[in-house]
Amino acid sequence: MSSVNTQDDSVKKNKLSRRTFLTGAAAGAAIAAVVVAGVAEMSILSTKSSGSTSTVTTTVPGATGTVTSTVTKTNTATATQTATQTVTQTATQTVTATTTPPPLTAYSTVLLTVNGKTLAAYVDNRWSLADTLRLKFNMIGTKLGCDRGECGACSVLLDGNPVLACMMLTVDAVGHTVTTVEGIGMPGSLSAIQTSLINNDGVQCGFCMPGIVVTATGYLAQNPKPTDAQWRAALAGNLCRCGNHPFILQGLEAVA
Repeated sequence: MSSVNTQDDSVKKNKLSRRTFLTGAAAGAAIAAVVVAGVAEMSILSTKSSGSTSTVTTTVPGATGTVTSTVTKTNTATATQTATQTVTQTATQTVTATTTPPPLTAYSTVLLTVNGKTLAAYVDNRWSLADTLRLKFNMIGTKLGCDRGECGACSVLLDGNPVLACMMLTVDAVGHTVTTVEGIGMPGSLSAIQTSLINNDGVQCGFCMPGIVVTATGYLAQNPKPTDAQWRAALAGNLCRCGNHPFILQGLEAVA
């Protein structure tokens, strides 16, 4: 009986009791859970870094020993940027003129037949016939009144027909016959029309009279016996600034 009890006692000593097993298993499970989870239960004891390799040593409360982990991190970043910009600008301007335009101010030497004489003048191509007669040939009997073809004071005969000298370019009169009031009559050798106008008080200031004399001379050469209405129509383009038209008509009708 005593030997059996002794043997049972030795077996009990060598065996792991259920309580001890459960207690140990629970503790181990707890430690494993903490190590795997790796949250607030771990405290970092030390960290060693070498280049891109880091060694972290941690301890778990309630566990025996430490857990050491080594993390190797390699970062390779290569950035290559190549920017090449080539700007080539080529500007080529070629101007080819087949004809040379005349300058804004061009001059010409003109030959005019005025009052039976051939006269030469070097004039601006933009000059009117009235300008050339007055400024180049000193024929100031041709008056410049409105200078826009409304008053008739600048009237001259071109090939026997009345024209407005202020509205005609000098170069356009080349090759034609020009007659001014000086070619019709001058003091001491007045024409019949000039004499009749003076005798009938047709002349007042006289500014319009050269144009009227020229126009009436040209018209009377075409129509020797004009009526009053025809005279009025013929002189419609001649303005008397003095308003002396009744006496002008009286003097012209006296000639016819």
